[in-house]
Amino acid sequence: MKKLLPIIISVASIATAGAQVKKKPVKHAPVKKHTAYHKKTTAHRPVAHKKVVTPPPPPDSLYFPNSNITLNTYDTSGLKGNIKQLLAVLESELGKPYIRGAIGPFAFDCSGLMKFGFSFIGMTLPRTAADMSTLGNLITPSDWSPGDLLFFAGRRNSKTNKRVAHVGLVYKVDNGKVLMIHSSNQGVNIVDVTNSEYYKKRLIAAKRVIPVDSANQVIPPAALEGNSTDY
Repeated sequence: MKKLLPIIISVASIATAGAQVKKKPVKHAPVKKHTAYHKKTTAHRPVAHKKVVTPPPPPDSLYFPNSNITLNTYDTSGLKGNIKQLLAVLESELGKPYIRGAIGPFAFDCSGLMKFGFSFIGMTLPRTAADMSTLGNLITPSDWSPGDLLFFAGRRNSKTNKRVAHVGLVYKVDNGKVLMIHSSNQGVNIVDVTNSEYYKKRLIAAKRVIPVDSANQVIPPAALEGNSTDY
């Protein structure tokens, strides 16, 4: 027992010394300082918006073929053949859309429709309403008849400086009522010009461009062949 005692004391001393040895500190990754993440912002640019075009107010008394206005109820027996054919061609285009610069056959602007229709009776009209207004003879409202052209100022023209910007054709005259066929924002349609303030205040002139003789009879295109003409 006396021999074992020094050995036990030595082992205990070693264990105690080992317990007193400081543990090496565990190294941890440095804690990153938290910072809020913000996206890089760019200067605010105003969003470009397309200009909204406000259509003009619809003309008064807008007509399309119905029980009151059709070839079946419109007696064209008193009209000359050329005019009757012209009206039939224009009437067949009713309802087609308005597109600026269009000359048919799927869409029309105002002068494009007139040019298209007159081509079927052998007449080549200028491209624009303004140029068309230089043709033919001036006529007063009391003399208006189917086939005559009506010229109007644009919506933005002043009363003192009117320029031709729209054209239509007299479709029917009945008991003082004048119906016009034309192409407007509503497409190819028939409108009562007589009762429309919208068109009456813009009217500039009425012209008869279909050639007539001294008795006001329509001259067939064939009779004009070989003659100098603006048409």
